[in-house]
Amino acid sequence: MNDRDVRILGVCRFSMLGRGDWKIYRNQPDEALEGIYATQALELFDPTRIEARLQTFQHLTLRSLANQSDADFQLLVISSDRMPQEYQDKLRDICRGVEQVVLRFLPPTHISDAIKQVAEEIGLDLKDTMQFRLDDDDCVAKDYIRRLRRHAVCMWRNAHFAVSFPSIFYCVTDGPTEGIYNWFSPFFSAGACIRHTSRTIFDYGHYAIPQRLVAVTDPHFPNIVTHRGDNDTPRHAPEVLRKRGMSLASKNDVQRAVERHFDYLTPEGLALCSFDKMMG
Repeated sequence: MNDRDVRILGVCRFSMLGRGDWKIYRNQPDEALEGIYATQALELFDPTRIEARLQTFQHLTLRSLANQSDADFQLLVISSDRMPQEYQDKLRDICRGVEQVVLRFLPPTHISDAIKQVAEEIGLDLKDTMQFRLDDDDCVAKDYIRRLRRHAVCMWRNAHFAVSFPSIFYCVTDGPTEGIYNWFSPFFSAGACIRHTSRTIFDYGHYAIPQRLVAVTDPHFPNIVTHRGDNDTPRHAPEVLRKRGMSLASKNDVQRAVERHFDYLTPEGLALCSFDKMMG
């Protein structure tokens, strides 16, 4: 297996309406979906929320992928055709000029069906493709794609396998537990990746992946996860963060990581993950 034979597809959902791994859709019959879509649209398209997500997507998520040391991959950005036109236009403008991006505004659908549909449109055979996921307020280190490709080449004889980069800066950017935490969390969603002949990365709860597939974890570098009051994951009390093994990162931790792995971050990006408070 030549490393250039490995295709890599990232998937980012931006205010998408449709089934996936969100709790609100769990065990819901099809006849309940339209009501859920209407409720979700009020939340997802709230101007304050969507403007904040456009900022994190531009300055964290997309910037991290536009500055990869290995640029040979594609990023599928899936959004909703019910998004107000103003925000569709803003999202198009942010994506324009990043050649890896494939942007789609789709009617409500299951995320896995959307991935399969667009992969066929752009000529990707998913059984020969590494699929990773990344939320619109998180970002990966600049060598993420390069390291992912290296692991894929080594493991390619397995039809199904998975890769995780479990070292995380968990950045709580507001509220009583505000701070930057070191967190070791194998198969957290940010940057989790699989190869599978028929399933997508969203067909598994991310923490269940190593229970289903041959899996490797690489702690070589951290990725950045941000959390604010409008996240889908609720706020956690300090004792919950401690129970999960999170500890406050030092100024030296953050400065060294920026120098080695996140030197692409602009002042806007540094502020959005609160790294700016550690750079003085």
